[in-house]
Amino acid sequence: MKQFLESLRRFALAAGRALAVACKVTLKWLSVPVNSCLAVLGLVFVVSFVSWAFGAAFEEAVLFFPDQKGHLRGELREVPHGRGSESRAELIASELLLGPKNAVLVPAFASGVRVESAIYRKGHLFIDVSPDAALAPKTSLKNGLEAMEHSLRAALPGLQRLSLTIGGKEPYSVGIGAEGGKEIKKIGK
Repeated sequence: MKQFLESLRRFALAAGRALAVACKVTLKWLSVPVNSCLAVLGLVFVVSFVSWAFGAAFEEAVLFFPDQKGHLRGELREVPHGRGSESRAELIASELLLGPKNAVLVPAFASGVRVESAIYRKGHLFIDVSPDAALAPKTSLKNGLEAMEHSLRAALPGLQRLSLTIGGKEPYSVGIGAEGGKEIKKIGK
């Protein structure tokens, strides 16, 4: 045991001497103005990178839901931080499909509806939701589509056009929510 303690003491002394030498060399290196500027910039970069890497994994988004009268109302929601516009659009649409937290608001779509795909190209977003969305009554479907459009436009400020499909088919064209194919709703500017 004595031998171990003696080895530990020698190691601590050697480590202390090495640390003292390293401090002297570092202080001498930092005495040059260019080196100290580089050190500060390096430290700022490291702190920024670490805060970005381990930073907030969630961000606030406004999701719109119809109320009892059919008017859209915004609800703040913490959503995971999406990497890129497609990912963010899919997250926002999926969160909208989960329904509102506030009991006064009505879900935009029936339960079980899910996002099938999200593609964002040059300011044009294509969102496809599952065919279950077409089973809703016409007014409920209109409110849901309007809520989806408002939520996505709020979340993606650079969005120029939005194409929303249900099961791969455009709503309010022949087959989905149309009365004889006469009503066509265009989503976009």
